[in-house]
Amino acid sequence: MDPRRRRSRGRLYAAALDLASAEPIASLSVTQVADAAGVHRSTFYEHASSPAGLVEQALTGELDDLRAALLEDRSDAATAVATVTEGVLDHVARHAAIYRRELADGRGSLHAMLSRHFRETTRILLERDRVRIDVDVDGVPHSEVDEAASRFLADGTVGVIEGWLQHPEPRVEDFLRVYLAILPGWWPQVG
Repeated sequence: MDPRRRRSRGRLYAAALDLASAEPIASLSVTQVADAAGVHRSTFYEHASSPAGLVEQALTGELDDLRAALLEDRSDAATAVATVTEGVLDHVARHAAIYRRELADGRGSLHAMLSRHFRETTRILLERDRVRIDVDVDGVPHSEVDEAASRFLADGTVGVIEGWLQHPEPRVEDFLRVYLAILPGWWPQVG
């Protein structure tokens, strides 16, 4: 991507996140985001088809950077997962106004976006043999158990995040105390 396009994308991401912190994503307009970013509407459409899509791209980009760090981390899986989990929580806390509003009823696009991201991370970790889900179910292929377990973990994690964000001042350490206590034994954990 050329530098000018990268700068425009950065300005659009920053504007979209700033606006989404103040009002529901569904109420944002292309003109509003483009004006806040100081770009033309056509430039907006070079990067996204809607304000909601742009907000998701911005948030997903940050999460993708965290995933990349997890995949590069050569420490044991439990330590790497714990480190990235804290990074994800810091990300959510930085964007708490957005996530709090958009996850409030469990039906928003950010719920689906987070769940997809967590499932994909689990899939990659399984594929690279960084983690193993040691759960056997008679008559069910292990790949189906892995898929069910990754969905359970992803959607459960989003649910815990939703509850955590209901606190006036969500603290990462509070989330981790609860989360680590309820994580299934088949998921890597720092003991």
